Amino acid sequence: MSKPVAAFESLGRPENLADEIAQQLRDRILNETLSPGQRLPTEQALGAQFGVSRNVVREAIARLKLTGLVETRHGVGTFVKRDLENRPFEVEQDDLLDFRQLIDVYRLRVEIESGAAALAATHRSQAQLDSLKQALKQMEQQPDDWEAGTNSAVDFHLAVAQASNNPYFVRIMGHLSSVLCDAVRTLRFRSCGTSRTQEAQQEHARIVEAIERQDANAARQAMREHLEHGINGYRSLFGD
Repeated sequence: MSKPVAAFESLGRPENLADEIAQQLRDRILNETLSPGQRLPTEQALGAQFGVSRNVVREAIARLKLTGLVETRHGVGTFVKRDLENRPFEVEQDDLLDFRQLIDVYRLRVEIESGAAALAATHRSQAQLDSLKQALKQMEQQPDDWEAGTNSAVDFHLAVAQASNNPYFVRIMGHLSSVLCDAVRTLRFRSCGTSRTQEAQQEHARIVEAIERQDANAARQAMREHLEHGINGYRSLFGD
């Protein structure tokens, strides 16, 4: 028998009800309030709990299916998947509200981007090097505009991934950049007007210089040091 599910939080009428319902269900699944193999409440029951139509609940369930968290058995119901460790890779922005998870994701980023930088040093084209230099120049022109600086920094790191000429680095970096954008914006805002802004720019320049001279080891190390400094920035920011 399925164990009872506690009442869900009020939706507060967000812009996308299906997304909010999917997020609440996802949280219950990942913290095992809804355990592997457990059947979810019916669409009618979930609709009553959330105060929405069955169509909205159906949309939310569809989102969970796409991310590999649930499966529907025809005529029986929707169940939490038992093999959740095999679900498609994803990082949710809400995960990053937890400091430990933010640092875990940033450490993943360190390993991925340092490898991408090393590949960029040996595989980049002249056009891609020119794009990196242009992204670097763009950041230099916006030292006091933290918001524009954030966008330029994200573009720079994506340009490094592009220069690796490995489509899988590009795809995973595109995903990480999108979910980390708010965290990067926060760090940029807090460091605006401090020496860290100039230090970060110098670190970006060292990455480009290593890629330009095709020194894979130097590019890897320069990227690693830059992102490790970012981790230290979050630790200072959150007092860890």
